[in-house]
Amino acid sequence: MGNARNHMPENQKKPGIRKSGGPKSAGAVAKELGAVFFKTLATMFFIMVITGCIVACIMTVYIVGFLDDESDLDLNSLEMNYTSILYVQDKSTGEYVELNRLHGEENRIWVDYEDIPEHLIQAAIAGEDKRFLEHQGVDWKRTIYATVTHFLKGGTQGGSTITQQLIKNITGENDFSVERKIKEIFRALSLEKSCSKEQIMEAYLNSIHLGWNTDGVQAAANLYFGKDVSQLSIAESAALIAITQNPSKRELFNHEENNRERREWILGQMLEEGYITQAEYEQAMAEQIQVVTYDNSTDTTQKATLSYFEDYVLEEVIQDLMSKYGYTYETAEDKVLKGGYRIYTTMDKDIQDYLDVVFADQDPENSIFPTVRGYNLKTGTFVEEQPDAAMVIMEPNGKLVGIAGGRGEKEGDRILNLATSGVRQPGSAIKPLSVYGPAMDFDMIYWSKIFDDSPVEKADANSEFTSDWPINHYGTYMGDVTVDYAIRRSTNTVAVRVLELLTPQVSYDFMVNQLHFTTLVGSGANNDVARAPLGLGALTQGVTVMEMTAAYQIFDNGGLYYEPYSYSVVYDSEGNVVLEQNPTPQRVLSEDTAEVMNKLLQRVVTGALGTGSTAKFGSMPVAGKTGTTSNDVDQWFMGMTPYYVGGVWFGYANDSNIQIRYSSYPPPIIWRQVMQHIHEGLEVKQFPTSGKVVQMTYCTDSGEIATAACPNTETGWYKESNIPGTCVQHLGSVESEEGEVGGSGGDHGLEEDEEDIEDEEVIDSH
Repeated sequence: MGNARNHMPENQKKPGIRKSGGPKSAGAVAKELGAVFFKTLATMFFIMVITGCIVACIMTVYIVGFLDDESDLDLNSLEMNYTSILYVQDKSTGEYVELNRLHGEENRIWVDYEDIPEHLIQAAIAGEDKRFLEHQGVDWKRTIYATVTHFLKGGTQGGSTITQQLIKNITGENDFSVERKIKEIFRALSLEKSCSKEQIMEAYLNSIHLGWNTDGVQAAANLYFGKDVSQLSIAESAALIAITQNPSKRELFNHEENNRERREWILGQMLEEGYITQAEYEQAMAEQIQVVTYDNSTDTTQKATLSYFEDYVLEEVIQDLMSKYGYTYETAEDKVLKGGYRIYTTMDKDIQDYLDVVFADQDPENSIFPTVRGYNLKTGTFVEEQPDAAMVIMEPNGKLVGIAGGRGEKEGDRILNLATSGVRQPGSAIKPLSVYGPAMDFDMIYWSKIFDDSPVEKADANSEFTSDWPINHYGTYMGDVTVDYAIRRSTNTVAVRVLELLTPQVSYDFMVNQLHFTTLVGSGANNDVARAPLGLGALTQGVTVMEMTAAYQIFDNGGLYYEPYSYSVVYDSEGNVVLEQNPTPQRVLSEDTAEVMNKLLQRVVTGALGTGSTAKFGSMPVAGKTGTTSNDVDQWFMGMTPYYVGGVWFGYANDSNIQIRYSSYPPPIIWRQVMQHIHEGLEVKQFPTSGKVVQMTYCTDSGEIATAACPNTETGWYKESNIPGTCVQHLGSVESEEGEVGGSGGDHGLEEDEEDIEDEEVIDSH
């Protein structure tokens, strides 16, 4: 029995105990799942709300932390790098025209909103930010779309408005991060509150990068099309805006096809937005854009090598900024190269262009430089290369017009300028400045005063000199000679004797304090307060062509010294005057002294045996002085006309041991070649006169005013305050009918003359 149950049919088995409620229905299951879903959803919602609140609190604290300092950008105080421009005056019109551009890492020229063509602004809006005029700094539709696209598909483009792009350009922050994007959004919103759409568009178009280190539409218009931005066509405007999306792949020199694709799209957008008509669209689409072609295809930055004059302008402006504003050199340099300055130079472009050409020309047949031989005194061998050279030309009021800082092609910008930085021995060219000029101003000398051309120091057992000193370039001594002769023939002995009258200290003070030489040495074991440095030009260091030329202007303008200057005014990018020249002359010689010295220096060119005779050209008055150092290592000519003062140095810049051997002394020839050219068409005029100088006949034997008894006479020029007495050397037995030699008309009597002569001899002996 007990086993029978196991054999019962399945359907007859007893049912077991059912669970409470029995099997669930489909509706019950769905209801239960729905409850679970809503509970989960509610939980997630509250978690998100709580998390959102936490994040919002954190972001609020974070945003408040930087908004006060970084969201409010002032477009009026932006410190972007702007291209500075050098200007030069067009002599035919009197207007200033662009000479060259200076920029550091960026080429940017500011252009005001009203000078930007409307179709360029419209191209920017159509191509970069269609809702620019409607949104408040952020286009939320584009921002949301760009954000979703980033998280779903990756990528970083499409969300920025013109306002946001401007902020990137200003701050330089361009990395893709949530933090930076949040900053950018709040900055954009803040900027739109404080600035107008016109201000934002103006700043944007002046800051966008357009390839080839060029920023802003003005510089780009100049670079690519060679025109002002205001002259751009619709197609050219679209071409510039097309570059912004990818400058390296859409710039116009090497990627015109890529640019065309983008600019045609922009033109289509301009048509769609109603900015241009169908006819304008078709015309712009058909236009063949003409891009500027440069001589050097690799130099599309339009950065031509600066001339030596332009090099000097930059350095002068930098130094003046340091002096006026207390800037460091680096700060001043940055402002000059990147501050958008407008520098109005004093350059005469015709003169500078001529100097650039003739100093670069190495063809012996066309060169202004005589061919010479260089002999190395140290090695005893001849050298192949020709000497270097430098020249400065200025008006006799300090205004620089031309600078040649070296011979041959200029190899780079802001390189060594031999005219302004090359320090060389001046030789006899120093004598009118250090000796004769100041001595004449003190009435110690006059035109015909006699000095003994004989050794100042004789070589003997007790002397420091191994030979008679000083020696003259003409190899002998002439005995009694006049000041006129000594200057004309560059006699060394007389220069030393006059310096002894003046004293080296007075001479040194005059050179440093009155003529502003900066390289003279005033103390130490080897200093320049001595006879050889100041009397013969054997200075410890030397002088520059610039300082020598500036000093010689005192003989061309009546005794006034002007600091040389290469610019008249400098403006900043906003048109404010930063620097301005107000040349104030310093009187260093009296007018009559300067006039007599000028006439003596004319004799160097026109007088018998004058060392500068080859400087003469045409009928234009010329005055000047040669200068040669020992062994013909350094050679000079300092020359003047009523229009210009010019200084020439000739020598081997890198080796002071190379002697120059020549058939005709080169510096006056070089000077004449340049000056003759730049004086073409100028009216012949005379040097200034003081009205206090008289022309008189003197006795060549005594140097005093001649009488009828004097056998040999010449004409000289004298200051009214320093006319020598009447010659008594040739009176002989001639008796005065009045019973007393010399008469009573105010002339010196014999006894007085003898006493004067006696006094002069005592002075000469010191």
